Amino acid sequence: MKRAVIVAITVVALAIGTWIGWPREGGPVDPTAQGGSGVVTPRGQDDFGNPVGTPDGDTDGATATEEVEGRPEAGEPAVEVTAEPEFDETAPSEPVEATWDDAVRTAARDAARATMLAFAATDQTAAAWWDGLKPLLTPQAQPVYQDVDPRLVPVTEVTGDPKVTDETSTLLAEVAVPTDIGPYTVLLTRADGAAPWLAEQIRPPEGS
Repeated sequence: MKRAVIVAITVVALAIGTWIGWPREGGPVDPTAQGGSGVVTPRGQDDFGNPVGTPDGDTDGATATEEVEGRPEAGEPAVEVTAEPEFDETAPSEPVEATWDDAVRTAARDAARATMLAFAATDQTAAAWWDGLKPLLTPQAQPVYQDVDPRLVPVTEVTGDPKVTDETSTLLAEVAVPTDIGPYTVLLTRADGAAPWLAEQIRPPEGS
């Protein structure tokens, strides 16, 4: 009877020990044990795959986002301005008012005379003739007279003083210039009161 009690106690003790050491559902799992049923995540990640920092705050020596070399940081200008643009402080900000006076009339007569002298210089080569006439014409008139053959120009000489015949507009003027074949009319124009007179048209005498 005594022996049977001892055997029974031994069996109960073994059963209790076995129950204590057996892994229970929901209990702790040794991730290093082979055949374990726990989920082992890769090093440096949590259960959701997000990077987890090491004890010193680093994730295996690399940050989650690496700074791209050469890319400007937030707040920095995309283009570096090395110098401010230069402006011509001498250029007028507004057009100069145009008026008529003796000086303006003299300038108009001189411009018409110079234009006719260059136009009548037909003894030169075509290139030299054009080089002398071009600076006296407006940009609009230059294409009109560029292809003129100076050998076909009938006038050869300025024979008298020019005279302003129309000054209705302060920006336009008509000047009559006497020549060896009759009076030419030179239509002049200017951009404002400070701009030079330039020839827009060179009209031959009527009936020529």
